[in-house]
Amino acid sequence: MHSNIILSQLQHLVPRHHFDKLVSDHSGDYYVKNFSCWNQLTVLLYAQASGLNSLRDIQTSLSANTGKLYHLGLTSVKRSTLSDANLNRNYMIYESLFYKILEHTKALTPKHSFKFKNPLNILDGTVIDICLSAFPWAKFVKAKGAIKLHCQLEYGGNIPSFVVITDGRK
Repeated sequence: MHSNIILSQLQHLVPRHHFDKLVSDHSGDYYVKNFSCWNQLTVLLYAQASGLNSLRDIQTSLSANTGKLYHLGLTSVKRSTLSDANLNRNYMIYESLFYKILEHTKALTPKHSFKFKNPLNILDGTVIDICLSAFPWAKFVKAKGAIKLHCQLEYGGNIPSFVVITDGRK
């Protein structure tokens, strides 16, 4: 695997030994011949980073980049194979991976000198200006577009626990 590919750099953020343990704990690769859970994760990371919405989009994009798949440890991915993997694989593998990465991230956040007996959650609503012609649903004032990002932060770690995006008027 080449480290100069952005997707490879994303993969390095996932602790592979923890992922392999989760896969074995949940029997994720039981009776799998070619498309392993790691391959599925790679494809899903690629789809998320590329903004792809459907299995057809993912397959088309991957087939357009066939020469680069080798560097990610993938062969060509068929839509039905990915669909079967998404249907049959235990979601607990990826949920557990999320919580493992979240736990690691919380350990890296700076600690504060203020201590509270109860957990403190901070609510924030931020208006973000956007182009009205590109996003007509986000009308803010007469000729201006905006969205509002409603965010709940846990004070102890500055990590969002809840995020909602609405139009700018809310």
